[in-house]
This record gives sequence, structure tokens and C-alpha cells, in this order.
Amino acid sequence: MNTLLNPAKYGKEEIEIKDRNELAFYLGKGRQVKKLIYDVKRWGEWITDRLKEDQEIRKLYEDDVAVYIGTWEVKCPHCARWTAIIGNYWLARVKDGSGKYRRLAFMHPVVRDDKVDIKVVDVNAIVGKVSRAKLDHNVIRIENRAFEVPEANIEARRNLARCLLCGNEIKYVDDKGNIADRGEWYVKWALKKYHVGDERFARQRLLVKVKVVDRNLVFESCADQDNQKLERAKEKINGLLEARDPDVPTEPISHYSVRYLFPILYGMTKWYKLFNPRQLLTLVKLVKLIREVGKSVEEERIEEGWGKEKAKGYAEAVASYLGIFSAKFADYNGVVTAAHVSNPRGVDIAHALSMRGIAMQWNWCEISPLAREDYVSGIFTNSGSIRKVLQGGIRALDYLTSSLHHFSNWERFEPEIAASTKAEAIAFLDDATSLSSLDQKYDIIVTDPPYADDVPYTELSDFYYVWLKRPLSDSDGKRLIPRFHSKAFFRKTDNGYEEIQTQWQEFARREISTNPGRFLDVPSRNEFASKHFETLFNLAFLTMKSKLKENGLLVTYYAHTSPEAWANLLYAGWKGAKMRITNTFPIVTESAQRVTGRGKMRLDTSIIVVWRSGVSGSVRINDQSFRLNIIEGAKKKALSLLRLSKKEDYKLRGRDILIGTMGAVLAEITQYEDVRDIRGSVSIKDLTEKYVFPWTTEGMFQALGEHCGEEEKAVSIEEP
Repeated sequence: MNTLLNPAKYGKEEIEIKDRNELAFYLGKGRQVKKLIYDVKRWGEWITDRLKEDQEIRKLYEDDVAVYIGTWEVKCPHCARWTAIIGNYWLARVKDGSGKYRRLAFMHPVVRDDKVDIKVVDVNAIVGKVSRAKLDHNVIRIENRAFEVPEANIEARRNLARCLLCGNEIKYVDDKGNIADRGEWYVKWALKKYHVGDERFARQRLLVKVKVVDRNLVFESCADQDNQKLERAKEKINGLLEARDPDVPTEPISHYSVRYLFPILYGMTKWYKLFNPRQLLTLVKLVKLIREVGKSVEEERIEEGWGKEKAKGYAEAVASYLGIFSAKFADYNGVVTAAHVSNPRGVDIAHALSMRGIAMQWNWCEISPLAREDYVSGIFTNSGSIRKVLQGGIRALDYLTSSLHHFSNWERFEPEIAASTKAEAIAFLDDATSLSSLDQKYDIIVTDPPYADDVPYTELSDFYYVWLKRPLSDSDGKRLIPRFHSKAFFRKTDNGYEEIQTQWQEFARREISTNPGRFLDVPSRNEFASKHFETLFNLAFLTMKSKLKENGLLVTYYAHTSPEAWANLLYAGWKGAKMRITNTFPIVTESAQRVTGRGKMRLDTSIIVVWRSGVSGSVRINDQSFRLNIIEGAKKKALSLLRLSKKEDYKLRGRDILIGTMGAVLAEITQYEDVRDIRGSVSIKDLTEKYVFPWTTEGMFQALGEHCGEEEKAVSIEEP
């Protein structure tokens, strides 16, 4: 990938192609990026219109439906009837800014003969305004009325489901599907059968469709005709699979990633299996349309007199942004999404990777590509609709270019800085352990280093990789062919090019993390994976230090609370790279409403740690004066953070303040090359567990006592 893209220069009807070792998008001088933004918007709308006009799509969706909510059904092993597996019966549980309920609705299963129908209970439609409603566990109480919301009939962690018809618990079966005391959970067994083509035991089912009518949210039960449309789409997809259409992502999901890719356990072993047939058909059509756009844009530029290389570079830019938008649409439109019914901004969709991994969902969402309305203020916000994804992407592109415009205008305010600074941002794809693309030294390097046992980014990002690869490659109907960003998707061979199937197969062992699954062929893989992480982590810090100027700064963002995580950071930055911590302060980087934070003790801030080169000397860690000096510094830091926490602009919590205080302790200790006690040099593990954390806690307690005294004094002064 040697194309360097400059949207600002495209906006001036100019394009610059430079030779780089790796892909680099760069957003350069000026605010005049109208051409690129205009073309991305124009062609994005063209794609949206073509989807809405597509006769196959029109036959599969209703014009006035924004979102469908569905789940899986299994054939009960006890009564041999189909029962829906529903993880959440709520359709809307939305509050206004004052904390009062604004919208309440839920599903209720109704057994008719040998079938379970879904009834919508819209509390607003029944009683009107629900601002006075109270929720008692699963019972809504309002105006002397009570509405009971059904409990989920699945507890996946306990391998337990319940049939909605016969009421029996669905637990274990043998390898033939017969009820057993032990064995495999029947729901997993049935879905695995489904995903190898045996649909006798499991199937997908649409439950409710969500409409926007006269700026109001309307829920309707899905009928048999709605589910028949899924079957018609399945026929289309089966045809594409039989024809081996390369635009269907049949690449394998990493088989060892069951901790973060739970659908593997249910037979979803290939990426296309994370979508129902309608969703998959829509995405495949989207891929083909973006590919067509890339060719059309290039032809337009050539007709205007551009050179072929120049025209292809511009087409690559337009297609790349549209490809990114399509990958985001895929993220919001699969059977691993979920209805986010209590979102403070209104009912929305929790996207596929909202759980720091990909989880199984038992109330997944499907976005209609025909939706005309996708927003009701404070009640419904369909973040993943094609229109919203396109609008958000255009805003992001405009923001990036306008931000760099302000940067390029520094000469009006800081001429000395501007004189030595190019107004361009260059994004390199590089290895943090080598940074071979960087041939100069820098004043500052800012990074967000990984924690050892973090989510497997390589394996998870394949979700996006397989959907980006297709629209940015050409196709002969049987295989993908290099076109844009070819080095990202193909490796060069003696006979031409070979497609890179997935990142996990190609790059996973180069990721800086601890993941024993990547080393199944290595004896003692757990120990090997830990050592692998430590080696690469330390090497990355040494490399970053080598790219800094003499007085350069390394800035790390860290949002981890465990002693092990901080030990890794200290070993790499302090012991390995011989750098000292000179300053620390917290900054809010996490949303308090994020899905992954619900019901957990969470760290809503990252701690910014500033490093400089230069450690020297040694210190006795058990010296009493040294200890008291550090605790006093910790108290001062904690006190300043406690005072900040009372200000409206600083939303610091207890654990945020604790970790921020710990930074002050580390700043004192890391200026020394060697820290010793009576037994000799202190290990990083002992340093963090026996000294850093206890001294931080002691400083915090002293600060809390002083802070409480300040508040009591303030209250007494205010009293008459």
C-alpha cells in the first residue's frame, strides 16, 4: 500500500500520490475539501437509492418498518414444538432527562394451539403518559394498574432454557439429540446443527417490527409472512454460496477465541453466519455497489482529464470511506446485535462489538434498508441505519479536515511552531516493535498501550476486515482480485497475488497481548504467551524511546486497575526503556452509559502518564523519610483530585482518583534506576504490591480526612 491520500488537496481538484512503505491517509492543508466530501456524500446517497430501488430488497422488506427484532427458536426436546428463546422481553424502557419514564412497552408470549405468538403490550397506548410509572422488579405499576413483564426463558451461563409451551426446562442431550443427564446443552446442539445445514432443530424467527408513524414509535407483532421473507432470502443466499460468490464472507472465525467470540460455541464458525439471510443479502449488494462506485469515480476523473494513476487514487479515497461506512452498517445489522431498550437517548441498537467481544444475543435487531424514518427525539435513535451511518461518516470526514485546517493556520498565532511544522497528519500502518516507517525523531509520542489479557483485537477486527476487503477489491465472480490497498488484502507470490483470508491467520502472533490460543502448537503455551507479550511490550517501549528527541516525551494512556497491568507498564517503561514518570493526571475517556460498564465497578478515566528519558541512582525503599515524603506527595495529589471532582466539568470517581494518586507515587519512585530494600533490588511485583498500592491508599486516606474537614468548614461558614 503506497498510496498517500490527501482529501484537502482533492478538494482543490488536486491529488498527490507519494511512495510509502505502508498505507497512509493524510488530511492536509486548508478547509476546501468540498470535492471529496461532496463525492463521498453523492455516491453514498446513490448507493442508498439503488438499494431502495432493488426489486429483490423491496420484496423482502416493508417500506414503513425501521427495525425488526428477532431471536432463535428451537424445537423443544420434550414436546417437539417450536419455542422462541427470548433473552429480553422489553421493547422500550426509556426515561426523560428528569428520570421519569417516557416510553414503556414489552412483548408477551401467547400460546395458541401448538404455537407461540408474540403480543405487544404498549403501556403508553393503554394508559397515555407513563411519567408516574414505577418499576418494581419486572412489574410496571401506574394508575392502579400493574403490567408484568415476562422473565427471560434462557440463562445461557447455566445452560438452561424453558419451553414456552410445555414449561419444561431444556438442558442436556446426547450427540443424537436425546434428553440426557449430561452432555451438550440442547440449545447449542440445535444451533450447531442449523449451521451445518440441518434445520430440523433450530431456526431464526422475527418477533416484532418497529415503525415510526407521525413521529411516534409503533411496535407490531411479526406475522408468518414476515418470517416467510427470511426463507425467501435464504434461497438467494444458498444460491450465492453454491455459486461460491466471493462477496459472501466465508472466511473462518478464529476457533480458539471462545472467550470473546461466543457464537463459535453455537456453530457460527464463519463470518457470514453472524447475519440472517436478509441482512447478508443486503450487505452483499452493498459490497457490489461500492465496487461499482470505485470504477465509476475513476472513469469520471479520467473523462475530466486526470491521469490514470491520479484518478485511481481519488477513486480509492471515495471507495475507502464508503467501505468504512458499510462495515459500520454491518456492525449494527447482524444476529449478534441487540435491542438497547433503556438507552438514555432512546431505544437503539447495541452493535455487534458493544460487549468488548461478540456475544450471543436472544433479541437481535435487523435494520431495514428501506427505512424512511429512523429517529424520534428522546425515544428512538437508529444509530446503525444506512442514512445515519452515512451522515455520521460525512461529519467525521469534515471534522478531520477542518481540525487540520485549524492546525495549518497556527502561523497566525504561533509562527515559530508553524514554521517548523508541516500541516499534515500521516497515518502509517506499522509494527510498534520496529516503527520502520518513521525515519526521524519526534518531540512527543502518544500511545494507548495494551494490557496483557485484553480483548483479541486481531481476531475481533476480522469482522471489519472481511467486509472492507470486498468492496475495495475487484472480483471475477469466483475470487477477489487486488484493486485498492492491495497489500492489506493480498500477499505477493511468484505467480501473482494470493488473498489474505483473515488477519488472525496472518498477523495474530505479532499482536502485543497474551493469548495462549494463538500458540496451540507450542508446549506450555500459557507461559509462552505471557513471555511473548512481555518481550513485545518491552521492545515497543524501547523502539518508541529510540524515536524520541533528546528531551522528547512519551505519553501513555492507561485505564487498568490491576497490579499486574501496572507492573507490565513499569517493567517496560522504567526498567526496560530506562524512562521515568514525570507527571500523571486523569482524563475521562469512557462513557458512563457504555454497555460494557453496566453493573460493574468501572474506571471511567484513563490515567495519562508522562515519561522522559533519564533514570539514575538508587534509593532505599524502606527508608522512613523516603516513605513519608512519598505519602505526603500522594496526599497532595489526591487532595487536588478530590477538589477537582467537585467541579461540574470533572466527573472523577473514587477509583479514578485512586489511580491518579498512584501516578504521583510512581513519579517519585521511577526517577531512580534501582530501588532496594534490605534484601537487595525490589522486583516490580513486590514494588507495586508492597509499596506503591499501600502508599497510594495511605495518601488517599489522609487526603480524604483533610478534604472532609474542608467541606465541614465550608458548611459552617455558610450557616447564618
